[in-house]
Amino acid sequence: MLRPLMPFALCLLLSAFGMSGAAIGAETGDLERLRQRALELVNQERRDQGLETLTLGASLNEAAQKHAEDMLARDYYSHVSPEGDTVRDRYTAAGGSRWKVAAENIARCQGCDSPPTVSRVEELHQGWMNSPEHRENILRRGLDMFGFGIVVGDDRTLYAVQTFAGAGTSRDQQPQEDMSALAPDRQNALAVQEINKAREAQGVPALETDSALAQAAANLLPEQDLASFESSRLDNLMQALPDDARTDWSSLGVIVGSCGGCGTAPNAADIRSFVDQWLDQPEYRDRLLDPRFTDAGFIVRADGDGLKRALLVLGQRR
Repeated sequence: MLRPLMPFALCLLLSAFGMSGAAIGAETGDLERLRQRALELVNQERRDQGLETLTLGASLNEAAQKHAEDMLARDYYSHVSPEGDTVRDRYTAAGGSRWKVAAENIARCQGCDSPPTVSRVEELHQGWMNSPEHRENILRRGLDMFGFGIVVGDDRTLYAVQTFAGAGTSRDQQPQEDMSALAPDRQNALAVQEINKAREAQGVPALETDSALAQAAANLLPEQDLASFESSRLDNLMQALPDDARTDWSSLGVIVGSCGGCGTAPNAADIRSFVDQWLDQPEYRDRLLDPRFTDAGFIVRADGDGLKRALLVLGQRR
């Protein structure tokens, strides 16, 4: 989409999606100064909306600058490179977390002076804010970092890139919903409550919450280095139970789920989201609705970087 910036032949092409060293024959200007001004403009918009402000991130700066230079060098204009790389690929290649949400705004300006200036950055920012899709990225909740890249070629074609990243927000979050972190016992109660809604609809007896199964779930899901969790841990399901509870069960089952870009603390929206996700998958749905299971224990943990994992242990009492 072509958007005029000034009343003469200067045009800005924008695109939204929700690496340094300039290319040969290209100018970046005072890149550090331009980045600082770009950050100031974004943060002013966010403050005006009561949102948390962002800080510059080295990985995001690298991803933004390399993408701007790559588009100039290879004469394309897209969030996806000719090889199929996206903003997430560029961000993680630069050292960013694969569990954070990543977003990107890009712009192309033809007939732009070189080198790029602060006033040009201000014009680009206004163009992005005047576009609903780009404005949405700039004002997105759950972000904490920002990156910026810009370059002008010998033919006076300019490419600019804004990049964003953060832990994101909980899925299934409802307007005005309390998003406070939940203690493990409350997590367990809410998860079983949600599962029992589905069991009741199918005429299946309700599950009871069980502290031993909840302890097993907590033992299986590590508090530290959550990203390193491996399914092989589930091979020790019986050993995860408290010693005095291991003879109480004739059979056990387990379900695990993961969510990236889902916020920093476990809350009610996460629990609904995980249960709904499991109910949508036939294998897990059959397990949740299995009338042989009588009790359950559940926990969800967050690493503060956008990753959340949930683990449910189902038990058939002897």
